[in-house]
Amino acid sequence: MTNEEMTRLVRKSAADLIEATRALGDKVSWSVLDKGRSAADQLAECALISGFAAQTLTDKACPPMDMDGYKAAVASLIADPDGTMKLLADNTETLSDAIGKLTDDDHAHAVTMPWGNVMTLAEVVLLVHWNNNYHQGQVTFIGTLV
Repeated sequence: MTNEEMTRLVRKSAADLIEATRALGDKVSWSVLDKGRSAADQLAECALISGFAAQTLTDKACPPMDMDGYKAAVASLIADPDGTMKLLADNTETLSDAIGKLTDDDHAHAVTMPWGNVMTLAEVVLLVHWNNNYHQGQVTFIGTLV
């Protein structure tokens, strides 16, 4: 897969997630039975992971994962869905720039993820694409319930 193809997939998945979230209007913070994850929560995750992936591609190594810091960042982002959509768009562009700088050899460079999995840099990009699509599906489902 080329850098251009990976960039197209990541940009489209982020745009689709933003569109699905915007479609919820004021229901963006609603959760199923007040127990499920809201669209705002899922959007925050995707925004932060896109930035994490951009740094991983740039450094060719995963940055340390501070779970307390991550949880605090998510909580802050949930309170500002419009700002979170902008952050996702901005981090997607930063990620796209990082993808564009990868060489063919870089695609196969392996990194150890914070949860222990070893992934190539190409797989890190596709993880972002998958995660955005996965959450776009969940957000779309929430839209059928509100």
